[in-house]
Amino acid sequence: MKILLVNNLYKNNTKLMAEKIAVELQKLNISVVIDGGNEEPSLKDVDKIIVLGGDGTILRAARQYARWQLPVLGVNMGTVGFLTNIEINELPEYMQRFIAGDYKIDERLMLEVNIYQHDILQKTIYCLNEVAVRSETTRMVGLNVQIDEQVAGYYRGDGTIIATPTGSTAYSLACGGPVADPDLEIFILTPIATNLVCKKPMIIAADRTLYLHNFECYRAIICMDGQEQVELQPDHIIQIKKAPFKFQRVDLKGTPFFTIVEDRLRRNEGIF
Repeated sequence: MKILLVNNLYKNNTKLMAEKIAVELQKLNISVVIDGGNEEPSLKDVDKIIVLGGDGTILRAARQYARWQLPVLGVNMGTVGFLTNIEINELPEYMQRFIAGDYKIDERLMLEVNIYQHDILQKTIYCLNEVAVRSETTRMVGLNVQIDEQVAGYYRGDGTIIATPTGSTAYSLACGGPVADPDLEIFILTPIATNLVCKKPMIIAADRTLYLHNFECYRAIICMDGQEQVELQPDHIIQIKKAPFKFQRVDLKGTPFFTIVEDRLRRNEGIF
């Protein structure tokens, strides 16, 4: 067996923990590769992935490795940890089960974001939470939304979010979007501080394709999972559709989703 360890590139304690876990796994005759961040490691013969960090580290791992369809165990060394499954102090208790494959897989919908300019594909990015078009200044961003061949209307405000059910508890929720059951295959369109009172969050079936275009913008960006950014140009066309693969989240505890939501939100707000 071969396991890839992914740690938070900005927190040294996760790097040290990855090195410590690697030693313990090697004692069990398990090969280990550590994602050091300088370049993407080879996934040849890798069977499983362990991510050490918080939600941000999980999001990075999803964008980089989800296409390989490997089971990913999130171990929380961050703050909230919506996407992680166990805490770091619980890892010794659950490691044998993880190695033996004694767990469920929680498949999560991902987005494929294609950015076009002059009808030429400029970039394709996959993301787990959301793609957001937003202003970097106090000036508004205007855009047209198209769903398949249907014109869905004009949006104007600080920006617009297209989120997955996984991302429904992140940026979209902060902007007034609903919490969505991750078993659903939907997109959530959430306006950001719009001045058009008729524009409310919208639920869209994930087998449709969305287009954002005809931008009116000044210093705005396209942001995937809050981490990867592209400078928005007025003649960009953003195509958003369901990715051809899903994020394979390992579930060792079987805790119901809405129990996790309640627990994590209360933790984030300091309510215990």
